[in-house]
Amino acid sequence: MAFDEATQRELQQVLEKETAKAQLQNTVHEFTGRCWDVCIREAKSNQLSSKESQCMRNCVERFIDASMFVVKRLQSLQN
Repeated sequence: MAFDEATQRELQQVLEKETAKAQLQNTVHEFTGRCWDVCIREAKSNQLSSKESQCMRNCVERFIDASMFVVKRLQSLQN
């Protein structure tokens, strides 16, 4: 079954968006796990302590900041 050029472009765009979403989910999962290992020593209850919560927040923000830095740096190198 052959698709016309417009349909092929549309399918390619959908595939690229889905791939990007999957990569983002994988990245979030990865740094959440890393931050958990750093911040949570022992899960004592079904809620995080304020210290654990703050640690998780700071850790995730650092990963986001670092990721954004890398993306911007790579973009600047391409230009």
